[in-house]
Amino acid sequence: MRDEPRVAFTGYYGMRNFGDDLFGVLCAAAARRFWNAAPRLIGPPLAGLDAPGTWPRALPRDWYGGTGIAGRTARLLGFARGLRGSDVLVLGGGSVINARRSFRTPLMRSAQRRGRLRLAALGVSIGPFPDAAAQAAAARNARAFSYIAVRDRRSFELAQARGLGEVAHDGRDLAGLLPLLFPRNGRDGKAGPRTVGIAPCRYAVRDDHPAPACDAWLDACVDALAGAAAPLRVRVFCLNSHPEHGDEAIATRLHARLRERGVDAVLQRYDGRDPLATVGGIADCDAFISARLHGAIVSYLCGVPFTMVEYHPKCRDFADDIGLDAACRITSRWCGRAAFADAIATMLNEDATPVRLSPDLYARQALGIFQCAPWSISLPPTIAPMPRATAP
Repeated sequence: MRDEPRVAFTGYYGMRNFGDDLFGVLCAAAARRFWNAAPRLIGPPLAGLDAPGTWPRALPRDWYGGTGIAGRTARLLGFARGLRGSDVLVLGGGSVINARRSFRTPLMRSAQRRGRLRLAALGVSIGPFPDAAAQAAAARNARAFSYIAVRDRRSFELAQARGLGEVAHDGRDLAGLLPLLFPRNGRDGKAGPRTVGIAPCRYAVRDDHPAPACDAWLDACVDALAGAAAPLRVRVFCLNSHPEHGDEAIATRLHARLRERGVDAVLQRYDGRDPLATVGGIADCDAFISARLHGAIVSYLCGVPFTMVEYHPKCRDFADDIGLDAACRITSRWCGRAAFADAIATMLNEDATPVRLSPDLYARQALGIFQCAPWSISLPPTIAPMPRATAP
């Protein structure tokens, strides 16, 4: 491979989802630092991104994330541009090794078989899968990869069971690199009421995971915030503003309900352009309640106590890995007003330690995502991976 490899990162970038766009910014910065690479992002350009995007700036960015034939065509053309001239194609973050059909898989495999390109996946989850056949098919595709860094213990164990041990790395979520690549100053104390952030997620309860009903946890959360002993400010975050798959409607409704109950609430939308600005908004909170995984992870990394609404296995996996206190885990069995009142009290208690794995250690372990890749120019981290926390 050349001294400055040309690396293209692909994922669900450009779809107005905060977590996915944050992956793109972090991947580009880390590739330059740890791989001496010339990175490209398959998708529209983003603020804070030290790399070109494959979507022309002259064209409306909404076309890329759009629905229907126009959106699919735009993403296919962007992906083809990313493949052209690249030495490595990286699936950068998210639940991307799964049973969903994608136009990317046959194009990637074709380029890899012709010897034009190496494949990698960083900070990803494997599964969940509806059945053994889907799991086996995903494993066959994954064997074409030169390197896979998974973000949770369950995915690593599944990779081992499916014969991917030689290329699989037991890693962390890509967001773990955030404090290392884009360090922030310490949080300043603020006068007045404390601020609680909330990031709802529009989801349907899954057959393979017991999740709290969306309306039920939102009702309980509003009741707990409105009935708090001390006045609280609330900042409602819409972390996914995609017109079809996003949270705009549910976030707007939640904001209105809080205002109707007399809570001092504002609404902050992620517009798909500047994920680092949204990081700043989350870091300014005193506590955070999140159904969106990366609302929770960014809170954790910024030192903001958080509560996870475990609507999906990936949320449970992260909570298990860091040893999140049971009081700060909203589940199908623990989601009423009392659960949220307990969670808010725990988060705002300055003497409480709601996680067993420190954010600093998580961030240092996340270095291995890039440093353990075969083409890294940086030595692997000297810190030994610690056993992951067990579920509370």
